[in-house]
Amino acid sequence: MSSISKIPKEKAPIVLLLPNEIGSRLKVKKEKLNAYLEDGMPHFLIGNDYRFLESEVVEWHKTYQPSQERLENDFRDQKGRTIQEYVTQETILATLRITKENLQALCKKGMPFERVGEKEFFHIQDILEHYRKGAVGKTKEPVTNQSKQKLLNPVNGTIPKDTYMIVVDGSYNFDNHIAGTGIVVFKHNQTVTGISNVRNLKTTKSIVSEFLALFDALRWMKKKNINKAIIVTDQEPWSKGISIGENSYQGSVKPFIKLFNQLLTELKGKFEVKFVGEISEGKNNVLYKKAHKLSQEYKKGTFNNLKLE
Repeated sequence: MSSISKIPKEKAPIVLLLPNEIGSRLKVKKEKLNAYLEDGMPHFLIGNDYRFLESEVVEWHKTYQPSQERLENDFRDQKGRTIQEYVTQETILATLRITKENLQALCKKGMPFERVGEKEFFHIQDILEHYRKGAVGKTKEPVTNQSKQKLLNPVNGTIPKDTYMIVVDGSYNFDNHIAGTGIVVFKHNQTVTGISNVRNLKTTKSIVSEFLALFDALRWMKKKNINKAIIVTDQEPWSKGISIGENSYQGSVKPFIKLFNQLLTELKGKFEVKFVGEISEGKNNVLYKKAHKLSQEYKKGTFNNLKLE
């Protein structure tokens, strides 16, 4: 028997934990643990490996407050929008042309805003829609066949009778990692059809759902053999041209990009993309609002004779 085997086993006075072990103790996933590290959580770096002293980490975690930058980077609202789609207090003051005192009073009365850490952020479109809806004494006119055509009027004139209007929108639920799409199809003097779809996709970019909504619209065109269509989206850059490289997104999103680009080639010349701001009432257009609502159903379905009231 070697002399090494005769050395008495001693209990280690300190046991350093592995990343998965400290994550389990704190009940956080790997992504959150990485965020903690970036925000200064005490650790040991032995070569390229992280180790943690539980007592130090637990004590640090008791008073941990995410940095303002961290909160802004991680922010997602109920519609899946990031902080980049919001503006600061200074911008909204200039937009609404009001004082800080006015702004504080309006926020207390229900004007939409998001508090992220120590700062307040504002979504301009949400605010405009809030006050358009709040006009006292305004009577909502019923949507008739005649008014449908008005709602679908692009700025450059009426829609040809042989052309379909396809309004699309997407929503992403970061809690469940699901992307929902909503499509509303309308053709001159015909009924309105709504289509919703859902996919399980893990991503950090909510715009993926908007891309999938456009993808679903093109798939519908191909299935129905549609030769002329105007597709309406709230992604303004796409009205000037669409180019999505296969390396733009990774993981479960990547296969859709290849199929999407194939459809772009197959349907070239059969459709044009317009920004929702180009149609009557913009994001308040009843068809866009229906598409948005369908995208938040997070289920597959087709709804014929869709009611617009």
